[in-house]
Amino acid sequence: MKKIFNTPMKGRFISRGIFIAAIISIIASIPAQPLHAQQQSVEFVQYFRELQNDFIRERVYLHTDRQWYVHGDRIWFSAFVTAGPQNLPSAISSVLYVELFDPEGSLIERIPVRIESGRASGSLTFNNTEPEAGTYRIQAYTAWAKNFGESYIHKADIAVLSDEETDDTAESPNGSPDLQFFAEGGELIAGLSQRVAFKAIGNDGLSRDVSGWVFSQDRTDSVRFASEHNGMGVIENWTSEESGSFAVAEIDGEMIRTELPAPVSSGSMLRVDGNPSDFLITVRSNDPETQNGQLLLFAHVRGEIYYASLILMENGSGETAIPRMQFPSGIVHFTLLGPSGNPVSERLSFNENELDRIETDLSPDQQTYSLREEVALDIAISDGERVLIPADVSLTVFDDAYADYQQYATDIRSRLYLETELRGYIEDPGYYFSDEPEAGLHLDYLLLTQGWRSYDMDAVLQRDDITLFSLPEEGFSLTGTIKSGFRGRPLENATVAFSLDDDEENLDIVTTGPDGKFMISGLDVTGAASFVLRANNESGGDRVQIELDNQFANLENSAVPPAEELTQSYFSNTEDERGATGSVAINSLKERSQSARSGTERYLEAELFGELDEITVTGEREEVDEEEQFRRFGERPGQRVDFDEQEHLSTLPINIVLNQIPGVSVVGNQVEISTGFTNLGGSAPPSPLILVDNIETDASYLLSLSPADVKTINVFRRSVELASFGISGTGGVISVRTRRGETGYVENERGTLAGRIQGYQQPTQFYSPRYGITVPRDIEEPDERITLHWEGDLSIPETGGTLQFWTNDVPSRYRVVLQGITQTGVPFSATETFEVTD
Repeated sequence: MKKIFNTPMKGRFISRGIFIAAIISIIASIPAQPLHAQQQSVEFVQYFRELQNDFIRERVYLHTDRQWYVHGDRIWFSAFVTAGPQNLPSAISSVLYVELFDPEGSLIERIPVRIESGRASGSLTFNNTEPEAGTYRIQAYTAWAKNFGESYIHKADIAVLSDEETDDTAESPNGSPDLQFFAEGGELIAGLSQRVAFKAIGNDGLSRDVSGWVFSQDRTDSVRFASEHNGMGVIENWTSEESGSFAVAEIDGEMIRTELPAPVSSGSMLRVDGNPSDFLITVRSNDPETQNGQLLLFAHVRGEIYYASLILMENGSGETAIPRMQFPSGIVHFTLLGPSGNPVSERLSFNENELDRIETDLSPDQQTYSLREEVALDIAISDGERVLIPADVSLTVFDDAYADYQQYATDIRSRLYLETELRGYIEDPGYYFSDEPEAGLHLDYLLLTQGWRSYDMDAVLQRDDITLFSLPEEGFSLTGTIKSGFRGRPLENATVAFSLDDDEENLDIVTTGPDGKFMISGLDVTGAASFVLRANNESGGDRVQIELDNQFANLENSAVPPAEELTQSYFSNTEDERGATGSVAINSLKERSQSARSGTERYLEAELFGELDEITVTGEREEVDEEEQFRRFGERPGQRVDFDEQEHLSTLPINIVLNQIPGVSVVGNQVEISTGFTNLGGSAPPSPLILVDNIETDASYLLSLSPADVKTINVFRRSVELASFGISGTGGVISVRTRRGETGYVENERGTLAGRIQGYQQPTQFYSPRYGITVPRDIEEPDERITLHWEGDLSIPETGGTLQFWTNDVPSRYRVVLQGITQTGVPFSATETFEVTD
């Protein structure tokens, strides 16, 4: 559906190659003595350019349908995966990992999603975990992106309510507040007047207001300072002596003393100022070697060099002005190279290029709608010259009355322009791209304090020592080791044959290395698939051991708990449709969430099994663990087989065991469950949902299981049980728990191993009723959807488009949020609201 744009933009910004050529021509006219030093600087720039070309960076932004949920809701997401300096759709990776972590940082669910033309979409569930309110974390990344550090892993925190009461008595973190000072350009240099930024944080890691004084060591000089935004501010001019300086400040009512960084005796530093049209660069030096001479300055945006030039130094000072139009929008990394070609000063500054300005028109055909009324939302995207352009977007519409909308949370602009470039937690990143008059100034404070660049300049000259976490993934991989049958010794040159779903005609055959290890890579699997491995030693014998690694063993199963508890702040002003507030409104929201989930399944049943002509939407299944179902509905021995309690059954074929369970019928490879469900069309009953270790599978795989490998079988066929499984459970549910643990692998005959591999998430589509088209307008079931509509992958043509959806039965204020990116790699976002009344 989408075209992959993988060539650089032409004609918008001056090519980096022009500047490299210009430097070389300039150097040719330099006398021989300084020529050697400048050659080293040019070599550094060339090494940097080659490194960026060899290791193109992927960036991920994940858009979710809401910022808050009730435990049990489905979380819908859409991912934008870009690569390279122009933020064009990535063709590097095919697998995106999306993970959900609980408030303690434990992994709840990991979903691999297919990336196509830089886009991916899907959904997360709470995966049968115990209800717990708090702040949960969502992470999204490609294995390739992890090579470049934590900032390339998308992290988003969401507030989650549950039936369990939140513990408001948790102890505050121990420790004292912290105050740090940062010299512009990197280091304080004795005797030079410099701009010094500062940032104060509390013991919870979040910003704090601060005020105080900075003193020279002998207290002869002093200057007062006070934070202006999120604990940050700037001392415009401070001259350090070699003995150092200190600060005395008040944070949270506590007086603290902090030493400023120790100054170096000599060096060079960058100062970056600006006006609407230019960056104004000043270089200062007290180093005798560079006070009179030339230093090389280069600047890049996301690894692409857009400026490089020699700065003429006279009496320790040099200046230049660089037009802003020379750079695309984003963080400009200015780097000053010393005589030996090594970086001596760096400064980050943000540039907003007028050519990258995007205007988004979100126009509902009305501002107020009645219940179950059609909404026509016009969407048009235009550039800074008001010319309509195409774009790829995701869009959500949700009830905006329950929780305070966090307008300054991460959006696609802050993610692709800012957060991937900086290390550490950024509070309210969306603020820096808002229309607030001081946002640009405060963004500069952020870059002065938190702008420790993600481009490690030390790695430029040590590229041979770079260790990669992973190569780009074009599919899934299985890795393992082949060992001798008796001693367990790793076998070199053993042959491993791999087949999916008993496809003997399409084998992947690999041989092991000296350590006995092998890899089957590039597997294109959707859902879960069975596989068979057959191994032989170098002489063809099958007396070998096959040891498979966990499929995702290289990925971490824990995360740092969220920095900020969001639940209380998000729901501090909650008010429901009846005007109730506080805990009454919160309880109302929980009830509405449960009603919405149940209602979705009832609407799907009316749509899929009614007598309507148009069937256009498929639904979702709520993940339910069979052990939880067993506890919930009580012990029903006729519907549950426990092979530990009924050992004699383990000697019978699995089809005979299933036929002994009331309501289950197995004939050949067909499995049916009697549920009492009647299809109005008179056709055959739907097939049952079959789960093996909570992975959806088919009847053929179920019947291939050996009872010796099975721990329990649970069958659900009553309507009260099946409601929790959604529309997928209409034909009943068979849930099998095996003895294989997490690996899912079982060794059959000698030299053979069978198992299941997890592939891409099956495509799921958000359900939104279309009254009078897919469901009757007067259907009695209440419609209490919280998310009215979700579009995870929507292409807006150059002419714009109109999106239709229907309101529900809940009068409230509803918010539209759009995130998108143009075909030239410019991210943008927009929001709009409308009302639904009785």
